[in-house]
Amino acid sequence: MISNSIKKTYGTRKLRKLLNEYYEGEVLDILVSQLYPLLAKVGYDGLEQIVGLCNQLAGDHSGRTAVTLLAESPELIDRLLIHGDKELVLNVYALCNRVASDSEGPAVRLLAVSPELINRVSYEGLEQIARLCRQIAQEDSFVATRLMGLSPDLIDRVGYEGLEQIARLCRQVASDRRFIAALLEMTLDLIDTVGIDVLEQVTLLCSQVAGYSSTTAVRLLGQSPELIAKAGIDILEQVVGLCSQVAQEDSFVAARLLELSPVLIDKVNPDCLEHLAELCCLVNKDDSFIAARMLDGSPELVERLLEYSDTKLVTTVYAFCTQVAQDINWRTAVRLLGRCPELIERLLRYGDKELVLNVYELCSQVARYNCLTAVSLLETSPDILGRANYKGLVQVAYKASEIVKEKGEEKATSFVRGESSEYADFFEAITEGLELRRVKPILLHYLNALLGYRIEIVEAQGAEATTDGARIFLPIRVKEFEEEDRNFVLYKVLATHEEAHLEYGSFDFELLRVQGVVTKIKGKYGCAQ
Repeated sequence: MISNSIKKTYGTRKLRKLLNEYYEGEVLDILVSQLYPLLAKVGYDGLEQIVGLCNQLAGDHSGRTAVTLLAESPELIDRLLIHGDKELVLNVYALCNRVASDSEGPAVRLLAVSPELINRVSYEGLEQIARLCRQIAQEDSFVATRLMGLSPDLIDRVGYEGLEQIARLCRQVASDRRFIAALLEMTLDLIDTVGIDVLEQVTLLCSQVAGYSSTTAVRLLGQSPELIAKAGIDILEQVVGLCSQVAQEDSFVAARLLELSPVLIDKVNPDCLEHLAELCCLVNKDDSFIAARMLDGSPELVERLLEYSDTKLVTTVYAFCTQVAQDINWRTAVRLLGRCPELIERLLRYGDKELVLNVYELCSQVARYNCLTAVSLLETSPDILGRANYKGLVQVAYKASEIVKEKGEEKATSFVRGESSEYADFFEAITEGLELRRVKPILLHYLNALLGYRIEIVEAQGAEATTDGARIFLPIRVKEFEEEDRNFVLYKVLATHEEAHLEYGSFDFELLRVQGVVTKIKGKYGCAQ
């Protein structure tokens, strides 16, 4: 026991002499206490090398780093000795010291993970990783440090070749420090979800975005697994390519559109996104607030449009509004876009979603030769359909195109809106069936005779006959039969049906009378048990 005490005193004295060159006071006392157990494991000469290497590793200006390395050395050496002897320990410290000649941070991190790496790839593999670390550190010590910290987990997932691939990828995109930090932080999760090859594709795509918005690039990197699951890497590539083109003109629109892409990408196609982006760019040139509001509202609007039809209609709507913004002004385009759900609901009274799509496509064709006329045609299309069906709308569009060529835009627009003298004659010539206005006086006389009082007949917004208890609503036109007299009979049938509601009290029900009726029924038939 006395011998051990003498031995410890002697060893402590030698260790203090070794450390006294670099440290003093309380720090010296603590280090002597912590490092003494290493004398038995690596000997004085080994410990002398380790102390020297730690001081060199830390550099002349980082005394705190050196103290930390020395304090952590006993535990680190114990972990290294599991895989070898004193020679292995000294080789690892010397290897990390060579890395430190280029940069301190990567060398310190490599030393910290060296036991885990030796366990996975042996000392020879550690040497290979150290060479890679030096290459990266010469260009960017930050990347090298972070990558060394990830190296054990990367080796587990993708091997040394994968580690090299990630290092190469980091070099390609290292121009934006915020983006590269996010990439390194997300690398393991992204490899687990999309694989290393897809990660490389996604990273290169996101690096394009980082050129105009590092915040958006980082967000897109994190969202990429969800986007790929929804639409695939090819669609993501198209969207990023589109937004990169948009960014050359307007980086705000490009960044915001990418942020919305997880919501939109599985609802609309890239063509629709292109029209949406183009429209927002046109608006943003003049009013960034309106552009931002339109972008933010686009998911909700798209959702509403999809309730009426499919992505083809959504694309057609945005394409038409974009053309309007180019040829007339963005205010008209935004107004049309905002009103399109209301317009579509009116159009659906005269047909199905195919009719709605046909109307928008017809107006898009008209816009090729005159956009203002096309806008007027779209806005008045429900009224025209009510009078002359889709075939009549096509004839109006064709006639308007002739007027544009012969008399100009103003005359054509006036015609489409029903404000010109030739409009009435034209409609008389193209419409089929029987118009309500022609038989309204006869029907009024007929209904007044049945009811015994005057009733009002109103044009219905659609093809159905109804009544509100005070008025009778009839279709603007009946065209079920080729013969006019049979269409008139149908008008009478519709009017009589609605008149019967009034004559026989469909609207005279009073809740207060119900109790009296119930009482009479109970008195006559008794109560049901």
